[in-house]
Amino acid sequence: MATHTNGEVNSPVISHSNDDTAITVLVVDDDPDLLDLTATFLEREEDDFEVLSESDPTAAIDRVNDTDLDAIVSDYDMPTLNGLEFLAAIREDHDSIPFILFTGKGSEEIASEAISKGVTDYLEKKTGPEQYSLLANRICNAVEQYHSAEALKQSEEKFSKLVKNSTDVLGIVDQKGQFKYISPACEHTLGYNQSELIGECAFDYMPPDDRHEAMDEFFAAIEDPEKEPIIEFRFEDPDGGWTIVEARGKNLFDDEFINGFVVNARDITELKKREQELKQQNERLRNMRKVMSHDLQNPVGVAADSLVLYRDSGEDKWLDKVETAVSRIDELLNKVTALSTDQTNITDTQTVELRDIVSSAWETVDTSGAQLHIQDSKAFEADPSRLKQVFENLLRNAVEHSDSEILIEVGTTDDGLYFEDTGPGIPEDERDEVFQSGYTTAPEKTGFGLNIVKEIVIGHGWEITIREGDEGGARFEIDGIVFQPAVYN
Repeated sequence: MATHTNGEVNSPVISHSNDDTAITVLVVDDDPDLLDLTATFLEREEDDFEVLSESDPTAAIDRVNDTDLDAIVSDYDMPTLNGLEFLAAIREDHDSIPFILFTGKGSEEIASEAISKGVTDYLEKKTGPEQYSLLANRICNAVEQYHSAEALKQSEEKFSKLVKNSTDVLGIVDQKGQFKYISPACEHTLGYNQSELIGECAFDYMPPDDRHEAMDEFFAAIEDPEKEPIIEFRFEDPDGGWTIVEARGKNLFDDEFINGFVVNARDITELKKREQELKQQNERLRNMRKVMSHDLQNPVGVAADSLVLYRDSGEDKWLDKVETAVSRIDELLNKVTALSTDQTNITDTQTVELRDIVSSAWETVDTSGAQLHIQDSKAFEADPSRLKQVFENLLRNAVEHSDSEILIEVGTTDDGLYFEDTGPGIPEDERDEVFQSGYTTAPEKTGFGLNIVKEIVIGHGWEITIREGDEGGARFEIDGIVFQPAVYN
């Protein structure tokens, strides 16, 4: 059992013992006998009590500042400071430490004033040891609540610091998908401050395709709390651009404290860009290897065999074949160089208008025997020079594979655009092959045109497919484009 000291002894500063269950209590009373009795009975009542004592409230203030205390028990009627004045002085630096007013001068007026000034508990002194049992019980209850509140406060402070300094966005949405809370990281990651998003529906900031998938996953997790979906979607920023987000969700509607759907989201825009660049680089390497190991073999073989025949016969036609083969080799090597220098990389995007890009491509390609009809036009983000290259290659492909006059139509769909011609079309079993490097049905061509088209499309984060057009020709559809809202004058 710990011993107690009174105010007449210059004792050293005492802090908590190594026992985490010890409760350090400071008792303040100007009557030495009552001070000693209170301390002694409290230590008898609770083995975990470590009782300190002071007879002068002024000195007790210094004691409180120098000692790690769990509770203070104070008399009211004291000569230098009364109990409430002592409380006021303590509360200047210690706003939550339990303070129990234990006084023989009880009245409703004092009790009311004590409560209004923030006393933790109020107890009148009586005769008999039973009062100390009650006091000990009041101290234990007050200290337990104090420690719980302090632990919660520390936990909240740690959580606040983690959330504030995290680059991930932590959000809580209700059953409609409306933000109840969102962490400060939303300003850096999504471009909005907290007040702009609270009460807003998260799904309203997504393009239609992404919204439908996100809503399906969200409502499935609402129905089944065991589901913890991980989804990717685009989130519109204040300038009309898009942030690619990866979000992990958890249904915590049954949690009394959370009562919502918790979403932890991070910006993966740059990650997706790097993944796409790596995918394109690997594709280019495969194409280069194919050209070097396969496509060059034919013209090299033709040149070598033609030289043998020329030496045997002296006929110039074999030299002509050598010349043609060398030209073919030179053309293929130029394509390999183009692949190695990353000419299909998407480096700079800006707002473009479909009509402008298609018209510009039409002017740079020999389109004899073709007519162009632009059905409609919308604005969207793209690399203008690369997108122009897409339409140049599509135009060449349509014209070069048609023996008669053709009509070419370009327009938009709900989430993309199309390029359709009235030429001979592409057989269904060849539609995947035409995008492969070196594939061509014209021996004099390199077969890189449509492969480059696909690389540029993929580089933008879009998808391209081929199907039969309404007139039997080829219809190229590019999906995944997010169009900008139309501007009306």
